[in-house]
Amino acid sequence: MLLRYLKDHKRLLIALPVLSGIALLLFFLYGLPLDAFFYGAAVLLATALLLFVIPDFLSYSAKVTTLKHLQDILPRTLEFPQWTGSLPQEQLAALGKTLCEELRTREVQNRKRQDDLTDYYTLWAHQIKTPLAAMRLMIQSEHGPGTEALLQELFKTERYLEMLLGYLRLESFTADLRLAHCEARKIVKDAVKKFAPVFIYQNLELNLEEFSNVILTDEKWLCLVLEQLLSNALKYTGQGSIIISMDEKDVLTIKDTGCGISPEDLPRIFERGFTGYQGRQDKTATGLGLYLVKQVLNRLGNSIQILSSPGKGTEVKLFLHREELGSGIPR
Repeated sequence: MLLRYLKDHKRLLIALPVLSGIALLLFFLYGLPLDAFFYGAAVLLATALLLFVIPDFLSYSAKVTTLKHLQDILPRTLEFPQWTGSLPQEQLAALGKTLCEELRTREVQNRKRQDDLTDYYTLWAHQIKTPLAAMRLMIQSEHGPGTEALLQELFKTERYLEMLLGYLRLESFTADLRLAHCEARKIVKDAVKKFAPVFIYQNLELNLEEFSNVILTDEKWLCLVLEQLLSNALKYTGQGSIIISMDEKDVLTIKDTGCGISPEDLPRIFERGFTGYQGRQDKTATGLGLYLVKQVLNRLGNSIQILSSPGKGTEVKLFLHREELGSGIPR
């Protein structure tokens, strides 16, 4: 680095001894004391090194190191402006422009790949609904000893499919959002109705308490949230009951008598891909269910709280109250 710096500043290095020689010659011709010359030259040299040469060398070194690092990490196909080591501002500006254009191109390419992938999985999810529906009809027509178990497994497959579609639709959430005043109990009943065969098959009691709250929400997205929470409750509740209630503050509570969640897992249950102890025991957990729930509620402007302990069940609270549209705006 030092040799390159000296090479790039060779004109300055040549000028210094030339000027020093001229000054020495003048001192000699006019009979001035040479001690004063050497003393002054030493002071000037030390001042120049501290105030100009060393800071300039450090700045030069940082620029060269940065450029070499960029050339190493970026593709070889990316054309860099030619440089001699002095790194003028024009070359740095050209490099910055080239990098910005490359980043924009990569962002467009990545977005297109992501859109293509989303379109493919969305199409696949919709296409597979047909054979699943056919399988359900065939199983129902058999009435054999294992029919009910097959239907339960098919229902789980359909639930995973619905979760996948919900996950894919998150990217276009705002385009698919429709807020309206809805009866909370009706949304809950619609979600519970889908799981009626599971309640019967697992011999679990459902206690849906009376409430008449009207909330401002998107019915379809909230129903997706409730279905995922009910699916989790049913999956981890071997016996007992599931209680659903709602208070006057629009806090919807789903409480089960299942195995519960370990204290060390509670802080991470909304992370994407996190399955926790019970999920690893189950072997089929994806770690996407509660992540999807959290993401949807965030977009709806609601929040969720989960209270649980091993062996004592889980209590999920959805805070569904929100301000009326236009509230607080002076008329």
